[in-house]
Amino acid sequence: MTSQPAAAPDAEVGPAGSGGDAEVGPDGSVGAAVVLGLLSLAWLTLLIVSVLSTLGSSTDGVLAVTETAYGLPAVIFAALIAGAGVAQAARRLADRWLGAAAVPRLLVALGCGASTGVGAAAAVVYGDGRGGSAVEILGWALFAGATVGGALTGLHRRAGLLTAAAAAGALAVAGTTTARELAKGPLLELFGAADTAGSVLAAQSRLVWVTALLAGAFAGLVTFGYLHRAVRRSGRPLPWPGYLVAGAGPGLLLVIAEVVTRVGGAQLLDLARSFSESDQAFQTMADGARINSALIVLFTAAFTALICLGRTLPGQPDPEPTADAAPTEDPEPAVGSEPAVGSEPAVGSAGTR
Repeated sequence: MTSQPAAAPDAEVGPAGSGGDAEVGPDGSVGAAVVLGLLSLAWLTLLIVSVLSTLGSSTDGVLAVTETAYGLPAVIFAALIAGAGVAQAARRLADRWLGAAAVPRLLVALGCGASTGVGAAAAVVYGDGRGGSAVEILGWALFAGATVGGALTGLHRRAGLLTAAAAAGALAVAGTTTARELAKGPLLELFGAADTAGSVLAAQSRLVWVTALLAGAFAGLVTFGYLHRAVRRSGRPLPWPGYLVAGAGPGLLLVIAEVVTRVGGAQLLDLARSFSESDQAFQTMADGARINSALIVLFTAAFTALICLGRTLPGQPDPEPTADAAPTEDPEPAVGSEPAVGSEPAVGSAGTR
């Protein structure tokens, strides 16, 4: 009878008969999922407060619509992250009762994502107080983004882990982008912005590219750290394509947020473009910049995650000598040692006549 390998000390065991996570690999700890859910909710709350502050301080309806349309992609991206983070936390907390059942797991994740979206939409609609089509469109877009994030988490156990790791990396992307916006003036001067409009546009383009590269590298590091911790705690390996997919996850979430923005917020974006030709040109330029940034983040983060994985792989051991290897020469006898039996004494040694 062969003995079964012992489970890792920190591995979580599912219900009897469910097989736990052993069949699909690591799933991440409950603590990490809860922390991710709280951070994603905090980030979404911060952006909602910022949007409400902008709407409350704006007395011009045209300016309010323009600013809402400008901030719509970032808020939907935050809702997508929050939906995924909250759904992963709830799913991990409920795994002890759900086991490996696919349908209840999907329903829990979908319900948590939708509940997050409902809360975010209600906060925007009732927090503004004035209503209007722009606020209602923003609320529906928030609901759609959070629901999609929850659905991605509940598709499969491994998909939940990869989505959670991607959401952690997406938080890194959001933080890097926010830091860029806070220091945008000095950074534009650093990248060559002058008094002409052409120099400002060129500096903005360079700043967006550099920020996307830095955000992608940071997201790749965070994503790999989340997965590596889950693998170490569970004691079960994750194939390298999982690291590749999770590394590309923050960029994929940016692309999904862009799709939700253009579908769910199409009326708001069209309204913002209709005010003037300059508004139309600005929205078109912003759309292209977001797509380019998402693709840069996608490839940079995936490449960074794979590099980090390669750095942690053990090196190949030195090859052992084969049986037909060349024999080594006998070492010289030590000075003063006794000669072997039957051997001739050396010339000039003691005992020769």
